[in-house]
Amino acid sequence: MTTATLAPAPATTPARPAHREPAYLRYVTGQAVSVLGDQVWYVALSYTAVQLADPATAGAVLAVSSVPRLLLLLFGGAFVDRYGPRRLMIGSDLARGAIALTTAAIALAQPSITLLVLVALAFGVADALFLPAAGTMPPRLLAPAQLTGGLALSGLAARLALTLGAPLGGLLLPLGGLPLACLVNAATFAVSVFALWSVRPAPAPAAAARTPLAASIRDGLRHLAGHPVLRSTLGVSLLVNVGFVGPMNVGLALVADDRGWGAGGIGAMLAGFGAGAAVGSLAMLRVRPKRRLGPVLAAAAALQGAAVFSVALAPAAGWAVAATTVVGLTSGPLGVLLSALVQGHTADTHRGRIASVNTLASLGVTPLAIAAVGAAAGTFGTVATFAGSASLELVAAALCVAVPALRGATLTGAAA
Repeated sequence: MTTATLAPAPATTPARPAHREPAYLRYVTGQAVSVLGDQVWYVALSYTAVQLADPATAGAVLAVSSVPRLLLLLFGGAFVDRYGPRRLMIGSDLARGAIALTTAAIALAQPSITLLVLVALAFGVADALFLPAAGTMPPRLLAPAQLTGGLALSGLAARLALTLGAPLGGLLLPLGGLPLACLVNAATFAVSVFALWSVRPAPAPAAAARTPLAASIRDGLRHLAGHPVLRSTLGVSLLVNVGFVGPMNVGLALVADDRGWGAGGIGAMLAGFGAGAAVGSLAMLRVRPKRRLGPVLAAAAALQGAAVFSVALAPAAGWAVAATTVVGLTSGPLGVLLSALVQGHTADTHRGRIASVNTLASLGVTPLAIAAVGAAAGTFGTVATFAGSASLELVAAALCVAVPALRGATLTGAAA
C-alpha cells in the first residue's frame, strides 16, 4: 500500500519517541493486518454457525461477542489509563491468538455451537480491553500536527482491510474450513504483536495510575460531561452515526427491493460507498483543517444527510450509486475530524476512559440504528424512514455551528 508522509511536528511539540512516522506506519500496518484476520474469522464464524444450527441460533452466535464487549468497555478504558495501551493491546492480541489456535485444534476434531459461543465470548472480553487501548495510540505515537493525517491513514488502511478480508475468508473456507480460518487469524494477531512490540508510544502521566476502577470511570464521565468540545463532539458523532448507519445497512436492501434492483443493486451501492470513503480518507491525508472546524463538520454532515435522503429518491440504480458515493466521501472527513477533536482535546490522563465511551456509543448505537430503520420502514415506508435519518444529520450540522465550543473548535489547542 502506498503511504503518504505525515506532516512534520512543530518544534514546540512535547517529547515523543524518535522516528515517529515509521513507528506509526508499522503500527497502522499491524492493525490493518489484524482487521483482515478478524474479517476472515467472522466469515468462518457465520458460515460455520449456519451449517451447525438454525438461522435464529446462528444469528445469536454472531451477536454474542457484543455482550461482554459492551458490558466491559468502560472498565477497559479505566485499565488503559492505569496500565497504558501498548501492553494491554499486546496482551489482548496474545490472548486472542492463543484462543484462535485452541479453536483450530478443537475444530479439527469436532466443531460445535458451544465452541463458537465460547470463542465469541472470549473475543468479546479481549475486545473490551483492545478497543479503548487502540483509541489512545495515535496521540501517543504522533505529534498534534500529525494527528489528522495519521487518523486518515489508519482509517484508509482499516477500510482496505475490511474490503479484502471477507473475500479472503470466502476463499479460505473451501480449502480448510474453520481450522484454517482460525490459523490465519492467529497469524494476523502475531503480526499485530510484532508491530506493537516495535513501537514506543509516549507514556501515560503518573497521575492516571492507581484510583479504584469505579471512581476512575466516574471521573472519566465527569471529564467528558464537563468539557464543552468533548461532549458536543460526542453528541454530533451519535447523531451522524444514527443518521447513516441504518440506511447504509438494512436501508440499501430495502431500496433495492422497492426498485427491483436485486442483490446486484445492493452490491453496486455498497461499492460506491466504499470507493467514496476511500477517496475521502485519501483527501484527508492532504487537506487538514485545524481551526474553526464546526463549519467544516456542518457542511460535511449536511451534505451526507442530503445524500442519504437522495438514495431513497433515486429513480435509477446509477443515481443511487452516486448518492452512496457522496455518503462515503463525506464519511472520511467526518470520521477523521471528529476523532481528531476527541483525541486532541482529551486530557492525557483520561484518554482510555474517553475512548471507551466513544467506542461504547458507536458499538451500542449501530445495532439499534439498524433495527430502528427496519422497523420504521415497515411502518412509515422507506422514503419517510430515510428522511428521518437524514434529518438527524441535519440536526448534527446545526449543532456544529450553533454550539460555540464546537463552532470555533481547533486542533491546535490539544491537551498534551
